[in-house]
Amino acid sequence: MFQNILLSSLLCASLYGVDFETFLADSLEKSPLLKTNALSLKQAEQNAELTTRYANPTLSLGASNFSPDVGDSEIGYRAGISQPIRLWGVSGSLETLANAQKEQTQASVKLSRANFILQLSSLYAEYKRAVLAQALASEELEIAKHIANISNERYKNGTIARVKSIQASLDEKRVENFLAEARVRKTSAYYRLMGFRGLNEEVEIDSDYNFKLSTKNDTTNNAQIEFSKASVKSASANAELNANKLEWINLNAEFEQEPDQSIARVSVDIPLVIFNTKSQEKQIAKLESKKAEFVTENISQQMAFRLRELNNSIETLTQVEKTSKELLAQQEELLSMYEEGYKIANIDLIELQTIKNQLIETKENLLKITLKKELNIIEHNYLTGSYNE
Repeated sequence: MFQNILLSSLLCASLYGVDFETFLADSLEKSPLLKTNALSLKQAEQNAELTTRYANPTLSLGASNFSPDVGDSEIGYRAGISQPIRLWGVSGSLETLANAQKEQTQASVKLSRANFILQLSSLYAEYKRAVLAQALASEELEIAKHIANISNERYKNGTIARVKSIQASLDEKRVENFLAEARVRKTSAYYRLMGFRGLNEEVEIDSDYNFKLSTKNDTTNNAQIEFSKASVKSASANAELNANKLEWINLNAEFEQEPDQSIARVSVDIPLVIFNTKSQEKQIAKLESKKAEFVTENISQQMAFRLRELNNSIETLTQVEKTSKELLAQQEELLSMYEEGYKIANIDLIELQTIKNQLIETKENLLKITLKKELNIIEHNYLTGSYNE
C-alpha cells in the first residue's frame, strides 16, 4: 500500500514539476548571489590593472623676470617634467601579484558556486524527505481507516465491545492530525528551498531524484582547498613584492629659457635605501604567507578525515537501508495477515495496531536513513570537487 501511495505521489510530482537537475541549472543561472560572481571577476580585472599601473608624470611650469638694470627687464620661462620609473624587478613582482589576485578571485567564485550547490542540494534532500514523510502519513491514515472500518463492522455484529471501535476511531483521528503536521513540514521545507534560491518565483519540483556518489575519492580538487592555495600564492607574491627595497626612481627633464641662454637638464632621483629597508614589511608578508600555508594544510587534513568518515558512514547506511527494506517486507506481510485475522476475530485490536505502528516506525526510520545517506553523498561530492564546474 505504501509503495502505491508513494509512487502515486512521485508520479504527480513528475507530471507537474521539473526534475532536480533542471531546477539546479536554472537556479545557478538566475541566482542573484551567483550573479555577483561575474561582477567579482570584472572587479578582479580592474584590480589587476590597478596593481600594475604606472604613476602619473608631474609637469612643472615657471616664469622668471630678469632685471639686470633699473627700468629694464626681460622675461624667461622654465618647463620640466618628472616621471617615476618602475624598476624591472618590481614590474615582474607586480605582474605576479596581479595574476595571483585574479586567481584568488576565480577560486573564490568557484567556492561560492560549490557552496551554493551544496546548500541547495541539501535543502532539496530535506524537501524530498518531507514529501515522502507526507506520503507515509497518508499510508498510515489509510491503514488506520481500514482498521476502524473493520472495528465498526465487528461492533455492529456484536463481536467486539464499543470501546474497541472508539479506540480504532481515535487512532484514525490521531493519524489525521499527524498527516496535517506532515503537510506543514513539507510546505516549510519547500519554502526554505525556494527561499535559498533568492528568486521571486515558485517552481514545482518533483521529488524523484537520487543523488549519485562521485567516483572521486580525494579532496585535491575541493573548491575550499583551491581557494586556500590561491590565498597562499597571493600572500607569497605580496612577500616577493615587499622584498624589493627600491621600487621607483624619478627621471627628470627640464628646459629653461633665460634672456641670454637656454638650458636643458636631465637628471635622475634615486632614493637611498638607508633607514627604510622594508625589512619589517618583508618579514610580515612572509609570516602571512606561512600562516596561509598552515591553514591550507589544516583544511586538507580535516577534509581528508571527514571524507573517510563519510565513506564509512555511506557504506554502513547502505547496509542498514538494505536490511530495513527486508524487515519492511516481512512486516507488511505480517500486517496483512493480522488484518485478515482481525476480520474473523482471531486477532486482538491492540496486537493489530502494534504491528501497524511497528511497520510505520520502520518506514520512518528508513526515510531518516535514506536522508542521512543522501546528505552524506552530497557532502562527499562537495569535498571531492564534483560541484566545482
